[in-house]
Amino acid sequence: MKKLLLFLFVIGCSNTKVLYTHSDNMSRLITKQLVLDRFGEPTAISTKDNIDEYYYDFGVFNTRVNYYHPNISLVSPNQSFSEYNMPMSYAERSLYKYIKFKMIKDSVISWESSGVNFATKMKKNQK
Repeated sequence: MKKLLLFLFVIGCSNTKVLYTHSDNMSRLITKQLVLDRFGEPTAISTKDNIDEYYYDFGVFNTRVNYYHPNISLVSPNQSFSEYNMPMSYAERSLYKYIKFKMIKDSVISWESSGVNFATKMKKNQK
């Protein structure tokens, strides 16, 4: 929790501003060559109904999602918290990081992404 607060504080105090969002930058990739110039050769290419799909795999991010037994929130005035001192449980959550581009010939017709952010930020001394 302390790390998260520190991270948010540093981001809030920085002078960097977002010039272009992830969506802005991805929407500018309108040709196959622009996609290849930006990301290189794709991890996989598939074709269906004359539509090429370029898939870029950026791996999997695993995180633990903590949750507590519901009885913890049901402590009555006659019971102490220590009676509910149960071990914390967690679940593993996997986030697949990827980008997919769908193309007809050399034109990008759509894109999809998950777990990645290619926003462009302004440098401190840039105006």
